[in-house]
Amino acid sequence: MVHAGTRPRGELTPVVFRPPRAMGVIIGGAFAAWAAVVGFLAASIAWGAEPEFKTFLAWTVAAAALVLAAVFAAWAGAVGTLAYIVRPDVLEIRWGWRRVLVPIGSIQRLVPGRTLDPPEVGGINWWGCHVGAGDVKRVGYTLFYSTHTSPEELLYVVTDGEAYGLTVEDQARFAEAIQARAALAPVETRGEQRSVGVGPAALPLWQDRVALWAIGAGAALCALVCGYVFTAYPGLPEVVQLSFPSLGGIVRIGDRSELLEIAYLAAGVFAANVAIGAGLHAVERAAGLWLFASGALLQAVLLAAALIAFAAA
Repeated sequence: MVHAGTRPRGELTPVVFRPPRAMGVIIGGAFAAWAAVVGFLAASIAWGAEPEFKTFLAWTVAAAALVLAAVFAAWAGAVGTLAYIVRPDVLEIRWGWRRVLVPIGSIQRLVPGRTLDPPEVGGINWWGCHVGAGDVKRVGYTLFYSTHTSPEELLYVVTDGEAYGLTVEDQARFAEAIQARAALAPVETRGEQRSVGVGPAALPLWQDRVALWAIGAGAALCALVCGYVFTAYPGLPEVVQLSFPSLGGIVRIGDRSELLEIAYLAAGVFAANVAIGAGLHAVERAAGLWLFASGALLQAVLLAAALIAFAAA
């Protein structure tokens, strides 16, 4: 005869465990601030400077540094949100816009980090932030979502698939929370471990390698167009001949600065193409891919136009 448990499943409310995060946020924020300062300094040097290769190089450094600042700011923010939530059915690991869901029924054992050798984590690594993967002896392939500064702060959650390295201060309470829910978890409905994105991370674009390659090709061609225009511009005379083959070969005399519009057009088209394409790709993948590919093709056309215009000038 089977009796109902004295602790109904509905009474097992989610328990939240938060690792120490201050150091990871501070260091990640410092990297982001440093990259932002470099980006703004490079942009201030390039702004208003004469069009030449050094100016193009300054704009390139500014763009790269600002992108790096945004990445480190996102990582620092993700460290700040890092939490482990023990729910009735799953262990949820929150990392920024990423949610890792581990069914309670799939957890086989918990291994304190003090009983194992110090791990080597490959991925996002700085003091107070260790997010990535590593092969841990006696545990196997392990995904880390941790802020540990020593192995004693680690707790390995070993499942029937992979393992997870977490920073848990009250390991006894964490183990009790897992065991209480495992006792009530139906064995036949273990579910599947999965990682899901929320917010910007939920965009299918990040999982589409073809789209990312198309964007990368467009970025490379855009940089080539701008680099060529800025490099060749100082060698032009102040007044140049502007040919219009589509208008019957009409030649107009104009200021050489008009040729700079090719570079500005390439940069503007690329930015608009990525912004619109990302939204379109989320609704219809084929349409998004077409937009990214056509954007890269347009950059190639602008490069050819720049070569012809500067040769004729």
